[in-house]
Amino acid sequence: MSHVDVPALLRDRLTTLIAATRDAERRIGEDDPEGVHDLRVALRRIRSLVTTFRQELGEEECDALRLDLRRAGLELGGLRDLEVVEGRLHQLLGEQRVELVLGNVAGRIDDHVRALRAEAAPAVDTLLGSAAWRTLLADLDVLAERTPHARRSTARKRLRKDWRRLRKRAAVAAMTTDEHLRGNALHDVRKAAKRARYAAETLGPLFGDDAARLEQAAEAVQDALGSHRDTLLTRQTLRDLGVQAYLDGDNGFSYGRLHALEEIAAAAYLADYERVHERLGKATVAGWLG
Repeated sequence: MSHVDVPALLRDRLTTLIAATRDAERRIGEDDPEGVHDLRVALRRIRSLVTTFRQELGEEECDALRLDLRRAGLELGGLRDLEVVEGRLHQLLGEQRVELVLGNVAGRIDDHVRALRAEAAPAVDTLLGSAAWRTLLADLDVLAERTPHARRSTARKRLRKDWRRLRKRAAVAAMTTDEHLRGNALHDVRKAAKRARYAAETLGPLFGDDAARLEQAAEAVQDALGSHRDTLLTRQTLRDLGVQAYLDGDNGFSYGRLHALEEIAAAAYLADYERVHERLGKATVAGWLG
């Protein structure tokens, strides 16, 4: 795969992600339920790209863009997290036997989600209607027109750095016993897995199956820890619902049951992570990086 033009590869990747960003923005305006999720993913991939390849793309420009991309992602995060929690709650509820659902649980969930959406949705509208958003898109367009200073050897070096960062964070998490600190450490692992995954994804045309194995291993880590995080958000919502039900004089049994089921799911996701993160150090996955 040595024939691949590395500068063109990075430039084309950035152009593709900018197009995905604009498409997701359009679909949000059309009330596409997946629009916010797709916009977050596109921005996250761009942020990863300009972080990993900041020296090749231009350090000063990339550092400024990273901050703007992070702020935009945070503005979108509240609504997307709510959508994830809503989906998990209704799936959980739909799996319960009728006699285990006491009270108007579905109605209380819908009311709770509706109230939170009314708080979170304006942030998305404000972001997409802001001058800062238009400036961000314009800055990305300018960056995409530049020719990155990149070679095959430096691309490999950047990927190796991201992969080692992921392995180091996984090692720190494995040695952390305090529950709160371990939660933070696993959050860092998840972020590092995203970055390594997206770097491998970008460099797939250059490194072929070798990059694909890295991407798959990092994605497995990201999926396990991402699902675990989703249970944390869902459990907090269930606790809030249970407390409010109690204060209203309603039966809180069902919320406690769903909370317990999410605890079981969380433990299963962590077990998945323990299995998949062992692949990070295997020679068959990353030995070629050196």
